[in-house]
Amino acid sequence: MEESTIQEVVSSQSEPAGAILVGILLSGESFEKLKEDLDELESLLDTLGVRVHGRIVQKRHRLTAKTLLGTGKVDEIKELAESYNADWVVFDRALSPPQVRNLEEMTCKSVMDRTGVILEIFSKHARTNQAKTQVEIARLEYLLPRLTGAWTHFQRQAGGGVRSRGMGEKQIEIDRRRARERIAKLQKQLDQIRKEKQTQRKARSQELKVAIVGYTNSGKTTLMKSLTRATVAGKNELFATLDTNIKAIDPRTRPKILLSDTVGFIRNLPHSLVESFKSTLDEVREADLLLHVVDVSYHSYEDHIRITRQVLEEIGAGDVPQLMVFNKSDLLDDPILPRVLKAAYPGSQTLSANSPEEVNQLRDHIYGFFRKNLVSYSVAIDISEQTALSKVYNNCLILKTDYDETGKMVFYVQSTRATMAKLRKYIVELEDDESSEEKSMEPDYVTD
Repeated sequence: MEESTIQEVVSSQSEPAGAILVGILLSGESFEKLKEDLDELESLLDTLGVRVHGRIVQKRHRLTAKTLLGTGKVDEIKELAESYNADWVVFDRALSPPQVRNLEEMTCKSVMDRTGVILEIFSKHARTNQAKTQVEIARLEYLLPRLTGAWTHFQRQAGGGVRSRGMGEKQIEIDRRRARERIAKLQKQLDQIRKEKQTQRKARSQELKVAIVGYTNSGKTTLMKSLTRATVAGKNELFATLDTNIKAIDPRTRPKILLSDTVGFIRNLPHSLVESFKSTLDEVREADLLLHVVDVSYHSYEDHIRITRQVLEEIGAGDVPQLMVFNKSDLLDDPILPRVLKAAYPGSQTLSANSPEEVNQLRDHIYGFFRKNLVSYSVAIDISEQTALSKVYNNCLILKTDYDETGKMVFYVQSTRATMAKLRKYIVELEDDESSEEKSMEPDYVTD
């Protein structure tokens, strides 16, 4: 039986590829929760262009080491897959390499688990060199232990190849070595990319940074497009965005506020992907504010909130200030829910990313968050000191401009403490807290 990726099967067939979903309900687990997991798995497969022909669920007191399921249920899966001529049997639970091998032998179908499907989607949507490198590392690490009993020549970039059983341990060890060598080479490439990205982030260190985070397909990219008036295309599919997009919320703001859209989260996100994408998620860890976007039209949105917060903790961004943004309010049937959310999540915003008026309110809310933390002071700078003047014009909100008796330009400004530190030698007056608060409320955050 040939080993091929879902993408290869889909692209080689005139008819849509098909799959049978398999779920296992253990004692004490909720059937409703399992149904949600299978619904999400079906959405993942739909993103890959795979049609789900049917589902099979078995209740069990414990999982079996050989196949997770009982042999009778495996026979039922085989019959259902054959009746629909399905290409794949996809399990919602993680499968060990021996379990995959046993199930493929018993069903005569290709078998994949949830992790493998997510990796396929990440591979499909990777566009930049960084994303492609990260995904390939994760896929090779996923495939490496699955070489037992099957040998694979890593001729394709994603680690695909031809499976042939009974070729002997020598070929298996050769391919394991090739996989490890490829991973080591890719890791060096990724380390170099990380250094370059770190240099780019350092150049943006004076700007204020906002990162959009949330469960996949919650409308993050659409919200970014609306907030920045950018041409970033939002898609109604899972993991449409893998590469970090960075735009200024408004080019006229001083200090500049940068907004980044990052990869979406999902339950049971493979650990290898979290590790590989940590460099991409540096934008989240180093942000001054997180916009935690939630699809409020989804009935179990609180579960999405919990999962997103878990991932944020895992990547070291749990302490970054968050603004809850409940998106897709235009799809709500319950008119009372926005008021309930406001009470349950103080300071949160409920909106539709497609409503310009509501997005403007969110933008003002972001400005207000940063405005409260700006420092008011005045600096006197000689017109010959272009570097210092550039810092004022590019990184400060200028409230007033004047000249002193020596001809120096005097700027009454508000900025971050980081910018103030760079202009420290030019400071002639630092406002007290009361006057700072009064001044910060007078000018609009956006200046012409």
